[in-house]
Amino acid sequence: MDMRYILSILILFSLAGMAAALPVLPDEFAGSVTLDGKAAPAGTTITARIDWNERGSTVTTTAGEYGPLDSPGVLAVRATEDDLRHSASPIITFWVNGHKADQEVAFTGGTARRLDLSAVTGGGDDQAPVASDRSSFEIGGVEITDTGGGQQIVIDNRTVLGSIATNETAITLSNVDGWEEVVIFTRERPAGDVQITGTVESVHARSSPINTGSAWAQVDLEMSRHPGSTAQLDTTVFQNPDADEQEAFGTVVYQMTGKSINSFAYVLNVQKTNVANEGDGGVIRAATIRMAASPEWVASMGGVDDVVILRRADGGTTTRLDTRYTGRDAAGNYIFEAVSPGGLSAFALVATKVPGSNTGDGSGPGTTSGGGGGSSKDPGSQFTYDPGAPEMHIGHAPLATSPTGVVLESVTVRTADETCAVAIREGTTALDRDGNPLGEVTSTKVAPADVPAAPPGTTVAIALNCGPAGATFNPPAVLTYTLSAEEWAKIGEGTIPKVMWYNPEAGEWKDIPATVDPATRTVTAEISHFSIYALVWTAPETVVAGAEGTVTPGGEAAGERGPALPVWALALVVVLIVALAAFLVMRKK
Repeated sequence: MDMRYILSILILFSLAGMAAALPVLPDEFAGSVTLDGKAAPAGTTITARIDWNERGSTVTTTAGEYGPLDSPGVLAVRATEDDLRHSASPIITFWVNGHKADQEVAFTGGTARRLDLSAVTGGGDDQAPVASDRSSFEIGGVEITDTGGGQQIVIDNRTVLGSIATNETAITLSNVDGWEEVVIFTRERPAGDVQITGTVESVHARSSPINTGSAWAQVDLEMSRHPGSTAQLDTTVFQNPDADEQEAFGTVVYQMTGKSINSFAYVLNVQKTNVANEGDGGVIRAATIRMAASPEWVASMGGVDDVVILRRADGGTTTRLDTRYTGRDAAGNYIFEAVSPGGLSAFALVATKVPGSNTGDGSGPGTTSGGGGGSSKDPGSQFTYDPGAPEMHIGHAPLATSPTGVVLESVTVRTADETCAVAIREGTTALDRDGNPLGEVTSTKVAPADVPAAPPGTTVAIALNCGPAGATFNPPAVLTYTLSAEEWAKIGEGTIPKVMWYNPEAGEWKDIPATVDPATRTVTAEISHFSIYALVWTAPETVVAGAEGTVTPGGEAAGERGPALPVWALALVVVLIVALAAFLVMRKK
């Protein structure tokens, strides 16, 4: 066959590959713009959004017009890889000075068109979102199958776009499809290398943070099984609740504390597709909601003491969640966290105040709103809410419960050095080993000489004896280890922290799910019963997605590369090389 013909074919294929790898071009729009039926004045801001996320904006310089095309005033809309991953033609919505326009179009990429926009103030869809994200369980390379022996998982590490790590009872996927991590706990040790298999016991998933611009939000899920590849979460952040939500949130705060809402930081709305809360027959046992707020907002509200997370269930029931301040992130944002036993729905981060007080009007950080007087937490409760009562205890604490064992007041017990804490939330059913209401909680460190031998490859950093032994909690209590800077540095050196509990009857340690938070240097686990719990260090068994090699002695995955050139740049290099080769061959002929 003629060499020139072969080289021509190669060049055509190279050009086709390069075209596929080039960045997606923006769509451009221009046209008329009206607000309430009148020409929008000069200085009007027009914003384009895809899945609620801003993807372009422009400011008009002429009344009633934006653009024109081929001018600096054109509205250029740029879709991201994430936008196109979910749909080849995602829908663009348009907003005029924060009011949603009637027009919507599909993104195509590289087109310029005229689009006349019209919007009205006070419309039903006027609640402009701050940010949104999607977390999908349709993860490439992960296959879930239901069999008579349980739910089976098969992971092809050559096609998973993220990292994979395994240990004795879990497979951890990191940075995949909108998830910061997905941990699949298995009945037995996962098998395989290139293809990893196991029987699913339960699943923990943590979403990637949703950045609001001035803060962020995140959710953790505890699920009884994998929800399947069609399941996904769509999380949206709004600056303010709608009228119905605002009334419901304000009512529950007043009923529970005698206070009113001083300010909303923002509202987090989680929409579930093909996955449901356990109370609705689904697999979501519980959720942890993590919401950060800017230092300016917290300071203007008088500090962290009166900041709480509220939940409005899908059916409209509104509750106040037991909220704790966990620290600050690298940007100085204040992080608040609450467990939602009922799962996912809508959540609001709010600051409360005593009616008539001036908290939030420049009182400055460190001040409080003055407490909640003598109002009860529950209109039907005989216990009086005392905001001055101590909530933190060292070593042990009494536990106020109902005759059926329901905890009436949240309690946190810390060790003397404050490295460990056990928190039991109001509303938890707490029983001793004989099924009687629990009256006391203890939390003490175990001397190193008394710690049962750790499994091979692990080192016990801190062992905590939580008592009384055999006590049970539904929903689980929260165990938190706070690490020093030196201990945290070990994580960066290749070691992995995890939490284990000691089963005295079997004489062995067992893993439990844990959450590692770099922002606060904490390791947190939910515990459904009391025993000895240990924070341990273990060396990682890491499999890099897409690589069939092993971990090198230095800790780097075999074949791991440094920063790569963009795909389109690599394609261009390939085309130039092929073209040069073709030129040289034909010149010799």
